Amino acid sequence: MTRLVEIRKAKEIGRLVRASRESQHLSVQALAGLSGYSVNQMVNLENGNIYAFHENLDHFIELAVHSAEKMNVDPSVFGVKSNPSSNEPFSIEDSIPVFLQKMA
Repeated sequence: MTRLVEIRKAKEIGRLVRASRESQHLSVQALAGLSGYSVNQMVNLENGNIYAFHENLDHFIELAVHSAEKMNVDPSVFGVKSNPSSNEPFSIEDSIPVFLQKMA
């Protein structure tokens, strides 16, 4: 089952991919053609629909990185590394909504 933090990360990456595409005045169809992915995959990416990628955040990030490279955008703009696999331990604080976090 996908964790809330992964869903939020996918949504944020998708928003940034869309913003990058729009800033370059590219259509979804044009980016799909550049990247070699289907229009449906690009729409799911931009909508942050991780479920369309079998709840696999690494695969989702790979598609985002590949799309960024095709647009000549640094993938770090999306807050991801070129190698999405990370062995960082899960932090429970990452899954707590901001409005529930204690303000210091």
